[in-house]
Formats: sequence, C-alpha cells, structure tokens
Amino acid sequence: MNIHLWLTHAQRLMWVRVVASFLILGSTIGTIAPILQVSQRLHTDRNDIQILLTGPDQRIVGEQIQETGFVEINGRRIGDERLVGFPVLNEKGMIADPTSLTWYLISTDIPSWLPNWMIRSLGTTWLIAFIALAWGLSSIWLGLLVQLIYATVGSLLTWSLFRALGMNDLAIAFAGVGLLAYTFALLMRLLEIILGSPKQIPAIAKGLLLEASRTKLSLAFISLILLLLPLIPYWLDPASPLRHRMQTMLSRSLGMTFTIAACLTVLLACATVAFEIRDRQVWQVMTKPVSRFGYLFGKWLGIVSLNGTILCVAGLSIFIYVQYLRTKPVASGMQGELDRLAVEEEVLTARMSEEPEFLTLTSEQLTARVDAIIEADTDLRDRDEIQIHLRRKIRKEVQDQYLASQRSIPPGNAGNVFQQTYTFKGLSNAKKVGAPIAFQYRFYILDSSEHDVYEAGFVFNDDPATRKIIKFVPTMTHVTMVPSRFVNDEGILEISIFNLYEPPPGSEGRGSISFDADGIKILYRVGNFEPNFLRAILVLWIKLAFLAAIGISVATFLSFPVAALVTFTVFASGVMAPWLAESLLLYMPPTTSDVDFGNIGMVIQWAFENSIRGIASFLVFLLKGFGDQQPTSQLVQGMMITWGSVLRGFLSIGVLWSGFAILLGTLVLRKRQLAIYSGGG
Repeated sequence: MNIHLWLTHAQRLMWVRVVASFLILGSTIGTIAPILQVSQRLHTDRNDIQILLTGPDQRIVGEQIQETGFVEINGRRIGDERLVGFPVLNEKGMIADPTSLTWYLISTDIPSWLPNWMIRSLGTTWLIAFIALAWGLSSIWLGLLVQLIYATVGSLLTWSLFRALGMNDLAIAFAGVGLLAYTFALLMRLLEIILGSPKQIPAIAKGLLLEASRTKLSLAFISLILLLLPLIPYWLDPASPLRHRMQTMLSRSLGMTFTIAACLTVLLACATVAFEIRDRQVWQVMTKPVSRFGYLFGKWLGIVSLNGTILCVAGLSIFIYVQYLRTKPVASGMQGELDRLAVEEEVLTARMSEEPEFLTLTSEQLTARVDAIIEADTDLRDRDEIQIHLRRKIRKEVQDQYLASQRSIPPGNAGNVFQQTYTFKGLSNAKKVGAPIAFQYRFYILDSSEHDVYEAGFVFNDDPATRKIIKFVPTMTHVTMVPSRFVNDEGILEISIFNLYEPPPGSEGRGSISFDADGIKILYRVGNFEPNFLRAILVLWIKLAFLAAIGISVATFLSFPVAALVTFTVFASGVMAPWLAESLLLYMPPTTSDVDFGNIGMVIQWAFENSIRGIASFLVFLLKGFGDQQPTSQLVQGMMITWGSVLRGFLSIGVLWSGFAILLGTLVLRKRQLAIYSGGG
C-alpha cells in the first residue's frame, strides 16, 4: 500500500514525467532505428534484384538461379539452395514471376530478429512506432503511469508463467488481455478530457461514457471483447495452411467484435433514453438549457465515442495478432513458401476484381424467342389472361439460359477439344503495378463430387506458348497466377478455357464444365492490407453509429424491451437486405391487368402478394446500403475497400439515415409531455 501511494505521488512530479518521457522516446528510437536501417538496405537490394529479373539479361540471371540458387547483388550472394532446379524460366526463356521471385530471394537475407512483414511495409513499422510512443507518453501525462506499470508487470509475469509451462500461444493471449484492458482505460480517460466541455452536447456525451463505465451490462460486453479477442489465435488449427488460419482469425475476430459491439450499442442506446424517461430523470435534464436535439445528439455522440474506443482497442489487438500470425512457421519446402506467398498476395493485401464480359440478347431478340416459345405451346398460346405475367417470366428464363450457355464448355469428342474464350477488360492498373495477377475459378462437372479431380487447360491471348494444364476439384475455388505482362497495352486479357475431359463410350455429351455468374474472375493488387484494415474498421464504426441512432430514436416513444426489439429487427433486416433484394428479382406477384376483380380469391392473392412485395421493397430501399457494406468479408478475401465506399457509407448511413433517425426522435420529444408522464411506478 505504501509503495502504491509512493508511486501515485511520484507520477505527479514533473521531473518524473520528463524522465519517463525520455525513456519512452529513447527506447522507441533505439528499437526502430536498426529496423529502418536494415529495411532500407533490403529495399535497395529488392529494387536492384527486380531490375535484374526484368532486364535484358534475365535469361542469364534465371539460369544462374536454377543452377546455384543464388544471385549476386551489390557484391553479396542472395538466395537459397532450395531454388536449385526450380523452373524459374518459362518456355520463352523469360523469368516467369519476377515479383514473387524477388520477394523470395529477399526473404532469405532478412535477419532472424526482423519479422518479414516489417520489410514489406515500412509504413506499418512507422505506424507501430508512433502508436507505441503515443501510448507511452499519453500514459505518463494523463496520470496513468502507475496503472501502466501494473499492467506491464502483470502481463510480463503472466507471459513468463505460461512460457515456463510451454504454452506459448496462451502466454501471448493472456498477456494481451491486461494490456488491452489498460489501453481501453487509457482511451476512456482521453475521451473524458476531450468531452470535458461544459456545453450541452459534450457534457451529455461524457455523462453517457461515465454511465457505460459503471453499468454492469456495458462492462460485461466490453470485458467479453477484451477477453475473447486475444484467445482467438489460440483456437486456430495449427495443422491448417497459414492462409486459412489468417482468414479464419480475421473473420472470427472482426465478426465477434462487431456482433458484441452491436448488441451493446442497441441495449445501451435504448436503455439510456427509455430508462431516463421512465424514471423521470429526463425532467432534471430538460429543466436546464438543453434542447431536445442536443439531448439526443449528445447521447448518440457518447455511444459513437464508446464504439470508437472499442473498435480502436479491438482493431489494435487484431492488427498486432495478424502481424504475429504471419510470422508463424509454414510447411517445409516450396509448398510452404507458396502458402506464405498466398498470405501476402491473397489475404494481407487489397485487390480489385474484374469479371468477363458476357453477351446479352437484345430486346428484339428476346421478343422473337419468347414469341416462338409461346407459339409452339398451344396451352400457353390460348391463355390470354396471363400473357403479360408469363411473357415477363419467359423473357427472364431465356436471357438466363443464353448467359448460362456462355458459361458452359462441352466435353471432348473423338479427340476434339472444346473451349470458350473470355475477355477481361480494365486491367491497366494491374499491368502498371506489375504484381502477379490471380485468375480465380470454381468449376462444376458431372456430379461435382469433391472427391474427384479433373483437368482443364488455359491459353492466354490466343498464344499457344502460354498453354497451361491445371487440375481442379469441382465446387472448390482455385487460383492460377498469371504474369501481369500477359495484359496488353489496352488493359485487356483474354483467357481461353479448354475442357480436357473426354467421356467414356456410352456417355457421349456428358461432362461439360460450367460455372456460376461470378465463377471466374481476375484479382489484382492495388493497395496494402494496413490502410484496407483501417477502412474496414471505419465502415464498422459507421454501421454501429446507425444502430445507435435507431435505438435512441425509438426509445423516445417506446419502452426499453420494445425499443430494443425494434432496433434488433432493423439490424437483422439490414443484414438480410442484400439477399432480400435478390429475392425480389424472382418474386413477381400478379399485376393489376392480370387480376379478375370478380374473383375474390384472386383479388386477395393479388393484394397479399403485392403488399408483401411493397414492404420488402421499402426495407430494401431503407437498409440495402447498410447490408451492402460488408467490410469483414472483403478484408478476409483480400478485396479492396475503397475510400469512395467509406464516404458513401458515411454520407448515406452515418449522416442521412442516422440524422433522420435523431431528428425523428427530436420531433417525438417535442410533442411529448414529459412533465406529466406517469412512468411505470
């Protein structure tokens, strides 16, 4: 107790704060300086190797790598004996994949104490150094130095204990729990200072933060996040490929964080308003110079700030564990190296996708085919009362069948091999970046059993020299890397797919390769994982802000249980809105012209189905933007989350709909006679 009092007194002394600040600054610089020095040298070597592998002497360099496994650069030999005999050169004597080969060569020269991810992104190294420096200095100058010491010592003791027991993953997990809890407390203290203004909105927001930090329900949700996040890496299957573990970790951690934060947001938003009205605490607030809008907006700002803190801590935890996980060992040999390469090129990246262009039937062609179908069927031709509805359905079926025919490749026949050519446009950026392009495909054939393996062939830009035979498992997604140089100057890449399956005698015609509308696509790198991760966190924050606005608004005129139920319903509807929109395309109730109003049964059916469609269409209109924002799925798949999508989400969800919800709640409060509200007692 005396030690605690002495430390508490010491942290208030100016000279203690100054000395501690210099220690934090010195340790950060001492750690980051050698990393940056080595990183700069490796980046210089990488650029020199890239020039060699793409220059006029690349055939000589490639042959040297195949013979020795090494390449000479700046007077040093860089490489690995495992590259001896590896087919570095293609049929034309060119380096097949200079970008991936460059990174593999550089990785062999990275010191054992320096994680590979720091080499790939110097910006991340600077970011972590800045966060560590801000974390330490904020602790000192906000008067939390003693708590920092306790959290650090406790985490080190926990880490040492589990390390001594041989539980390395649990050591990191439980050590992280204490540091995350302290980081959350630090950010909450910082928010209290920022919202320390006596003006109505920040004062109400600060009051909600204090309420959240003292309410058992809020503390339970927050503790659940802080406890479960560090344990997620421990639950991963160590036998699975590293890229699968990375995707599972990202999916589970972000999904769990958003789900728990959403539940906390709904319950807290509904409770803070509904209970204050029920318990008549709102009387004391409204007697002060506080407007109805200021009251609700302050509540909303408080919940948004709390969610920002939760996402900041969770994002920091997830980001650090991602960097830790990407350094985990992989399988031995080239298969392991390809697994590690897939982590960097398919998961921890930001890619755009392009799908092939398919031909569609014109309106005149559709009309002619529909007329032919109806004319050939006497039953359809004579049923005038359903002609409009029927023609619309047949037009869609004909168009779908025409598109499906372009996604089907017949099997071989008597030595003949059939193929379809698909054109991908808009790949100029992929060619400019120079990184490998991923051709992703998911085929179906025969019974599409996952236990069977079939062969197919690819030819790029109608050049036989680029012929490539691949094996695929039906229904499974596969990826083939394509050199970016195959893209022409107009940003176009043509891929011909050959069906190499030839059915046995008696089964002629069976064995066509087919795929879904999104079954084949081109993926190419346009950015890095780190800013993509930041954008994903921002989108989740915007979605939580919308939930907070809905909860606060409905709580102005509904009791807590009903308000929570309504808000959860809106949340579920928003999640399902994209699937509901797809269902509406296939749901076609009878039109007014098709109804015989003398038939009461048909009228009831017409009214019911159109009412259902109207309600569903209204929900899609309101909430489709909420459901379309799926940052977790995009991040797991390594897809780019653009700043444009973040801005659209901010304007539509964060400003327009959230603002509308708060204004609606303001109108309710203005009309409501709070002073004579009897409450529940």
